[in-house]
Amino acid sequence: MQWLPYAALSQEDQLAFGMHNYREFISRAAFHVYSKKDESRGEVGELLLHQACIQYHNASPVICKLLLKTSPNDVVKGFDGVFVVPTVDDFEIWLGEAKFYSSAGDAVTAAIKSIKDHFLDSFINAEKAMIIGHITKDTPFYDDLIKIFRSQTSADELFKKAVFPVLITYESKAVKAVTEITEAFKLGLQSEATEISSKFAGFLKTKKIKIQLILVPLWEKKLLLDAFDKRLGSHIVGP
Repeated sequence: MQWLPYAALSQEDQLAFGMHNYREFISRAAFHVYSKKDESRGEVGELLLHQACIQYHNASPVICKLLLKTSPNDVVKGFDGVFVVPTVDDFEIWLGEAKFYSSAGDAVTAAIKSIKDHFLDSFINAEKAMIIGHITKDTPFYDDLIKIFRSQTSADELFKKAVFPVLITYESKAVKAVTEITEAFKLGLQSEATEISSKFAGFLKTKKIKIQLILVPLWEKKLLLDAFDKRLGSHIVGP
């Protein structure tokens, strides 16, 4: 919930955010997520993706897709997040996929399908046209990004710099079995991570792309969704 304003408010609103308008702006951000819970909704995953890329991978958001929703219960289309990440002498463009699932296997299958679809000309051309109009001038590498996302620029130039951060939530046997943080618990998580990562092996052999896997092991997806929905709802019901 602390990251909600950063993922669901414009930069202008973020800069204006303060104690005097806290309730109004949090409510505004909440409506950009959803007003009606559904087990299949993926906004929690999109928020986790946003947080993970910024907090752990030094990413800066190019565009926050939640801002583009025209009604609270729209679903985010296209990439779930677009970020720029500096490297030693250049930068990468991170094109995010968030899969808020109970089953890791189902999440991997869905993620691979989404990434394959994103290589279609019709998709990438529409996505570039949508993104370029929302890149602000204070975004790192602004001039380079504008050049890459122009319709006249080949999509190959985008994919040369592309990394696909794939966030997967899943109900973890290691988490369900734990009563305290032990070496066995850590080894259990490592084993799950290795197994999930291996599911991408066949796909990566056919596609020369970079994937940054981000795993969020859960006790139970429904518990997280219920807790989030309860807190979100307190900001949507009105004054």
